[in-house]
Amino acid sequence: MIFLDNASTTKLHKKAVDNLILYSTKKFFNPSSLYLEGADIYNEIMCVKKIICDKLNVKFNNNIIFTGSATEASNLAISGSYKNSFKKMIVSKGEHPSVYNIALNLKSNRNTQVEFVDLQQNGEIDYNSFEKLLSEDVNFISVMHVSNETGAINDLNKICNLKKQYCPNAILHVDGVQAFGKFNIDLSDLNIDFYTISAHKIHGPKGLGVLYVKNPNKLQTQIWGGGQEYNIRSGTENTASIMAFKTVLENLADIEENCQKVLTLKQTFVKSLLNLIDNKINLKFIQNKNLSPYILSLCVLGLKGETLLHMCASRGLLFSIGSACSSKKGGNRILEAMGYSRKEIDGNIRVSFSNSTTLEEVKEGSKILADCINELYRRINK
Repeated sequence: MIFLDNASTTKLHKKAVDNLILYSTKKFFNPSSLYLEGADIYNEIMCVKKIICDKLNVKFNNNIIFTGSATEASNLAISGSYKNSFKKMIVSKGEHPSVYNIALNLKSNRNTQVEFVDLQQNGEIDYNSFEKLLSEDVNFISVMHVSNETGAINDLNKICNLKKQYCPNAILHVDGVQAFGKFNIDLSDLNIDFYTISAHKIHGPKGLGVLYVKNPNKLQTQIWGGGQEYNIRSGTENTASIMAFKTVLENLADIEENCQKVLTLKQTFVKSLLNLIDNKINLKFIQNKNLSPYILSLCVLGLKGETLLHMCASRGLLFSIGSACSSKKGGNRILEAMGYSRKEIDGNIRVSFSNSTTLEEVKEGSKILADCINELYRRINK
C-alpha cells in the first residue's frame, strides 16, 4: 500500500509507540495524584508543554492546553473566549469545519455578526477583502495558517499587522494544524492569541490536540471538573498520548531539510504524472509561490475525483478528494470560494506527503494514478 493522504493523518512514529505502551502500563499513574509517582507524571507533562512552547518560540507560562483533538482545541478557542457582548467575528472561507461550522452556529443561534473573508484563486485569503472587514467593533478573528485542502500559506505577518492597525483588541485564532512541525514557527513577535496544533498530523497519536493560549485569562472554563488544564478544560490528562507526542517532538528532524526533501518528492510526483498521462488530458494545479510542499491539490478535468480515488485504492494507492473531515459531503466550499467551476471541483483530488514518504512510493504512486487516469479517460471517450 502507498499512503499519500498524510494531510488527513500520519503513521505513528516508531519511537513514540514505546512511550505509548510505557505510560499505559508501567507509568500509568494519574497526574493529579498526591503521591510521588503521580507528581512525577505531572512534571513530565509540564516538560512536554515547555517543549511545545520552544517549538513556537514563546515562553512557557501555563499557556499550553491539551485537548482530545485539534477540533476541540479550535472550538475551545472560540467558545472559551466568546462573550455575548461580541459585536463582530471574522472567519475566512477557507477554514476547517471545526472553525467554520461553529462560526455558522454562532451566526444563526446567537445572532452574532459573522463575516466570511473571501479567498483568492491561489488559495490564500483575499487580504483586501480582509482589510475592508476590519473595524474597531471586531472582537474575534480566525484564519488558517496552512490550508488543509490546498496547502496555501496565509501571510500571518500581514494579517497581524492589519489587525493591529484596525482592531488591536480583537482576539486572533490561527489554525496551525498543517503548519506545526512542518515549518519553523515563530509566534514571539506576532500578536496571536490562540494557535491550534494536532499530534496525529506529524506522526503523533490520534486523540490529542493542543491549544497555545497567549493569555489564559481570556478563556472561560468550558469543561468543569477536577480543575486540570488550568481549570479551563478539566479531565484526567491523556498521559500516554502526551508522552508519545513528546517523542515525536524530540525526534523532529531539521525542518528546513524536511521541507526541501518533501518539495523534491512533490516535484517528482508532478513531473512523473505529467510524463505518464495522455497528452489529451488536462490537469489543473493551484498556482501559488507560497504553497506547502506537503500538500498537492489538482483537478483532473473530465473525470470524477471520487471514481479515481476508489480505482486507485483498489490498486494500492491512497489519497483523498479533500479534507478527511468533510470528504463524505458533496461539493467543496473551499474550492468554490476560490472560484473553481463545478467540473473542476468534481475532478479534484488531494495528494499529501510526509517526511517518511519515500521516493519509491512517489514514483510508484504517480504511475498508479496516471494509469487510472488514462484508463478512465479511455473508457469515457470510446
